[in-house]
Order: sequence, then structure tokens, then C-alpha cells
Amino acid sequence: MRIGARTLKTGIAITLALAIPYFLNMQGASVLAAISAIFALQPSLKRSVKTLKDRVFANLIGGVVAIIMNLTLGNHFMFVGLAAVLLIAILNQFNLGPVIGLATVTLIVIMMSPGDNFILSASIRILATFIGVVIAFLVNTLLFPPKYEEKLYHLIDYTTSEIMKWIRASVRKNIEYSILKKDLKWVKSELDRLDVYFSLLKDESTYVNKKKRIQNLRKAVVYRQIISTTKVAYNLAKILHLHENSFNHFPEELRIQIRERLETLMSAHEQILLKFNGRVSPDEVNFISYKESLRTKLMQSFFDEASMEVEINKDYTQSNAVIHIMSSILKYEEYLLHLNTLVTSFKGNDWNPETQIDNIEHIEQ
Repeated sequence: MRIGARTLKTGIAITLALAIPYFLNMQGASVLAAISAIFALQPSLKRSVKTLKDRVFANLIGGVVAIIMNLTLGNHFMFVGLAAVLLIAILNQFNLGPVIGLATVTLIVIMMSPGDNFILSASIRILATFIGVVIAFLVNTLLFPPKYEEKLYHLIDYTTSEIMKWIRASVRKNIEYSILKKDLKWVKSELDRLDVYFSLLKDESTYVNKKKRIQNLRKAVVYRQIISTTKVAYNLAKILHLHENSFNHFPEELRIQIRERLETLMSAHEQILLKFNGRVSPDEVNFISYKESLRTKLMQSFFDEASMEVEINKDYTQSNAVIHIMSSILKYEEYLLHLNTLVTSFKGNDWNPETQIDNIEHIEQ
């Protein structure tokens, strides 16, 4: 069992949402304030601000609809359902689908809790939802602010390392087909997590000064290319997995050439990440580009193998496998070259060998 910052913030928000209405003599509305706080907690500052605006507006509409329906038709369960339908239609018209849940809860609580002074009671409950939303916003932005860059970098580093292990094992025929198939499904889910963290990282850069926002946008460009390169490496591992049998029947010389080229590319990939983390000078990692003679030799070997399979063995499947593997390697190389250029440009002015970074939290902005 693990209690993270978000879990702890939820508990604090609920506590405050229950306590503040109590001290304001609004005991009957404390539960609604706590429910509002739970719904309003968001993973980033940008989403918290948007949620604050949307939920305040949606709860206000829900409260108004509840008051009008109760005063005109009453609070029979049929009219409560009708009011909910009307509220949902209105919120959908304003493109407020994500906040329908809390607004509907507000409506039901108000309509099903009539008192001697219904208008006052309804107003207190509407105010309680506002209190809950504001508390969630303050807790989310002031306490334990999320550090998505740290999470994103470490997830990239770990996922990339795992992909490289599988590539190395695949080209050396040291891995079971069924095991790699299962692991590739796992890494696909990790790539989806990268996209989520990257989205949250961009959200964090919204509410900062102009100079820092420009730096954050530059950093976001680099992270986008890092993630794209990781996905290309995953695709290469997947291609080698799908065409494992074909690869194992390549001539030994071609397999050796592929292994050597992939080792060079993966070493470059590792060092580019170290460069981005501040552990390698921005001027390093210049060995990615293939010497013209070696590149020509590798390409010719690929084409010769593909042609032989078609012309001599009449095996189009094997020929297609050669082409798929070749194109995956070339695409990986292309993405690494572009990534190296971006990282070199981004880190070029920040390099200081006396202050190497041991933790991604301290990456120079």
C-alpha cells in the first residue's frame, strides 16, 4: 500500500471542506462541500484553474435549475429526474460535459433537502459547492505541487533502457518469443503513460512568466522528440520480434553489420539522454552519422539480400522482412540525429562541467 501526494491532498481537501462550512455555521452543507472538493482535484495547475471556472459556473446553473424546478413543480422524484435531464442538456450546450457529475449532485441535494426557508437553504448549499471547489484548487496548487518532469524523465529513461535490452537480446537470439511478446505489450502501456505525463508537463508551463514559458516551450519540443524517438525504438524492437525467424536466416555478415549499427545507435541514444540530463557535454555524441563507405556497404547488403530472396528463392515474405528491418533502423537513426541536434541546441548555453546534475529535479531551465 502506497500513500502518494495526490492521495494525501485529497484527504486534506476533504478535511478542510468539512471543517470550514462547520465553522461558518453551514453544517448541513459540509458534505456537499467535501464532495465538491473530491470532484475538483486535478493533476495540474492548468486543469485546476479550468476546473475551478467550469465547476463554479456549472454548480451555479445546477443550483438555479434546482430552485426553479422546486418552486414551480416541487421535489417529487419525477421532477428531480426531469430537472437533471434539463441541467445535463444545458451543460452539454455549454460544452461542460466533464463537470456534469458534480452539478447534478448539487441539484439533487438541493431539491431533496427542502427546509422552512428553501431559498436560503439552497443558496447555502450552492455556496458550499463553491467552497469545496476553491479549497480543492488551493490545496492542489499550494501543497505538494506535482513534478511531472521528474516523473516523465525517469519513465523515459527506464522504458528506453528496457527497449534497448530487448533489441540487444533479439539481434543475438537470446530471448524467448513468447516472453518478448508479453513485454512488448507492457512497454506499449508505458508509452501511453509518457503521453499523459507529457501533456501534464505542458500544462504546468502555462502560468509562468514569459521568459520561463519560452524556455519551457523549448524543453517541451525536446521532450516531444525524446518520446517520439523512444516510440521509434519500440517499433524497431517490435519489427525485430515479428520478423525474428527471417532475421535469424540472414547471412552472418549482414547480421553482424546490423548488430554493430544498432549498438552504435543505442549507445548514442543513451548518451543523448545523459547529455539532456547534464552529464555529458553538449558538444559530444557526434558518432551517430555513418561513414559513407560503411553506410553504402550496409545498404547494399540489405538490397542484395532482398533481391536474392525474390529472384532466387521466390520468397516475398523474407524480402519484405529485410525491407521492414532496414527501414526501421534508418528511421531510428533519423530520429536520433534530430534529437541530438535539439538537445545540443537546448543545452548548449547551459553546460557547466562543475555542476553536473545528479537529479532531474535540478535540470537547468
